[in-house]
This record gives sequence, C-alpha cells and structure tokens, in this order.
Amino acid sequence: MQGRLRNENLVVKIDTACAHCSREIHITVDSELQWSVQEPGAASVHPLLFVPEVDWQHFAEPNIIDAY
Repeated sequence: MQGRLRNENLVVKIDTACAHCSREIHITVDSELQWSVQEPGAASVHPLLFVPEVDWQHFAEPNIIDAY
C-alpha cells in the first residue's frame, strides 16, 4: 500500500509462520502485489493479501500513516 500511495516500487519481506501447521514461511510482496514464497511447495497455497480500500472523499488524518 505504501508503494502505491508514494508512487514508488517497494518490496516487503515477511517472515511468519503458517497458522495451520506452525511451519515458518517467508513471503515477498511488491507494490504491484506480485508475491513469492521461499519454501518449496508453499507457492501452490496462495497467501491472502489485504489491500485496504480508501474513500478519498472522506479521508482525514490521522490514518494511512498520517497521510503518508
């Protein structure tokens, strides 16, 4: 979301664990919501990505990191 707001290409690396089996998982996501998973076989299970929808007509700070 930050990359889209700033018109920058950002890449985020997420180190987390599977909620189902507790195995470590390493996900990389970029500003265009392209993603990859480091663990073999994990790419067949698509991570859930949340992109907030912003109502810009009613947008008021402080939110979205204080108007970026």
